[in-house]
Amino acid sequence: MKKSITTVVLSASLFILGTQAVLAERVAVSGNSVFILDSSVIGSQIVVKDFDGNASLACPSPILLNLATGISATEILVKNGKAIVTTATNTIPETTNVIFADVTSCLSTANECYAAVQDGKLTIPCLMYNGELISVVLGQRGNSMNYEFEKASNHGHSDDD
Repeated sequence: MKKSITTVVLSASLFILGTQAVLAERVAVSGNSVFILDSSVIGSQIVVKDFDGNASLACPSPILLNLATGISATEILVKNGKAIVTTATNTIPETTNVIFADVTSCLSTANECYAAVQDGKLTIPCLMYNGELISVVLGQRGNSMNYEFEKASNHGHSDDD
């Protein structure tokens, strides 16, 4: 309640002062990619950038959603290589729907995602396992090229199972 009153007061004061408020577009983040839902163009689109603000090279930019006139994209979620976009009509009664866009080519990972072998340890810093990005350390077994699990970490938590 307090937050909404503050927002209304701030918006009113900006209007009175003649200052325009700028609202951010709807966004989703997956890996090192930022998906920006842009409904300012007819048919709506998804613009993809990495955390450095560069356009994703493997991804068509922008991804056109080709929505019919009177329908606009409202929210975006990215999961398992799919962008799930909700849409709404501008008519009364308002109708909502959902569309899917394949964005697997747009997913970029962290810049330093290389496996390395050093001192008998094989470290894999960016392993996708059960939908989560984890780091894994494998120890070399004797002088062979066989490795066995030693530990994993996920979001700063360590698992030595």
